[in-house]
Amino acid sequence: MTLARRWALAAAALVALLVFACLAVWAWLPSDDELARRVEAEFEARLGQKLVVGAVRWRVLGVPEVEVLDARTEQAEAIEVRRIAIRPQLMPLWRKRLVIDRLEVDGAVVPRKALAAYRGKTTDRQAGTLVLRSIVFTDVTYISYSEVPVVYEGEIELDEDRRPGRLQIRRPDANPPVSLDATRDGRAEAGADLYQLRVQAGGGSANGQARLATSADGRMVLQGELAPRRVDVAALMDAFHRRSFVGGLASGQTALSAEGDTAVELFRSLRTRSVLDVERARLLRIDLDKAIKSLGEDRAGQTPLDSLSGVMATRNTEQGMRTEFTEVKAVAGSYSATGKATLHRQQIDAQGELAIGGGIVSVPFAAKGPTSEPAVEISWGALAGAAVGTAILPGIGTAIGSRIGGAVSGPPKVGADKAAPERTRR
Repeated sequence: MTLARRWALAAAALVALLVFACLAVWAWLPSDDELARRVEAEFEARLGQKLVVGAVRWRVLGVPEVEVLDARTEQAEAIEVRRIAIRPQLMPLWRKRLVIDRLEVDGAVVPRKALAAYRGKTTDRQAGTLVLRSIVFTDVTYISYSEVPVVYEGEIELDEDRRPGRLQIRRPDANPPVSLDATRDGRAEAGADLYQLRVQAGGGSANGQARLATSADGRMVLQGELAPRRVDVAALMDAFHRRSFVGGLASGQTALSAEGDTAVELFRSLRTRSVLDVERARLLRIDLDKAIKSLGEDRAGQTPLDSLSGVMATRNTEQGMRTEFTEVKAVAGSYSATGKATLHRQQIDAQGELAIGGGIVSVPFAAKGPTSEPAVEISWGALAGAAVGTAILPGIGTAIGSRIGGAVSGPPKVGADKAAPERTRR
């Protein structure tokens, strides 16, 4: 037998062996429908919620990929996903390790109220056998506690220690652009991971640095600072489908802090404190001069403010973001206003004083009730016909605001046949 014939027989035997191996693997592997049912069963077993999967497609040749299509949870407010694609490495599977190079989420609706059912159940029970290198998401709609839907897209690159190497989040339909870019940039002397933060919002910026450390008991601790510069308040609020009552360019300093055992807990515990000044501030949907002269019956227009400043603190709660404003100061001509306010669960509770003529007369005011139409009280005996406006201050990175008392300019003109009551509500 010649050498060439021997090689030919060996090659034929190898081909036959590969064919039989492929047939054996093909018979062992589940069908698309079987795999879809396995996904549903595994989801319910791990997370306690039923899942309905429209279809599952997978391939091994070329770039291995598993696609889950048209999945939704069976909840009153369901989580829906149009497509999830997983690209795993094949060799680690033989060692019972799942290494995912890329996880793609395209087209999802995530109501905040639905997430409560998974609290405390999303910790990875197989942390030693799962490695996730990157997550890419597009057309993901998050519905907040106030039921405002906002679309996001972005990418997360994860290091071997499962901490983000880079995080990018964008509002794809916002104009001017709104984006966050956090990039890992070495370590601090104390061992914390350093991240450079770059934010675009409302035609301005908010850049800074954050430090992510691990405490002695294993909890993650986040500390950071941002420096918002000339952010258009109205444009920022509009980017998140919220109406702003004040315009102007906000600048200042923001401090960040959070602590948690997981990334989800870290986000839920996030707190911010911002010291802000607003240039060219103006009330956008009320002309206070008209309101004063008409005893509040005609308010259409805008009111320019000489200055507007305050301190804003935010923290996440079980029922959405809680925002508190303190040290609020607004000036318009010979009038000025100071006050404080709390915004939570779409309710406002605000108090303050309106100073007239450099502080000769002080008029207390209050606003309380739904943020869409709060009840406003003012002492008409001190200033007949005075109106209290509303304003929203910006929260850089959180897009949250609260309503406060406004300042007015110009004396009221009260006719003889229209006396102002001592105290009334509007």
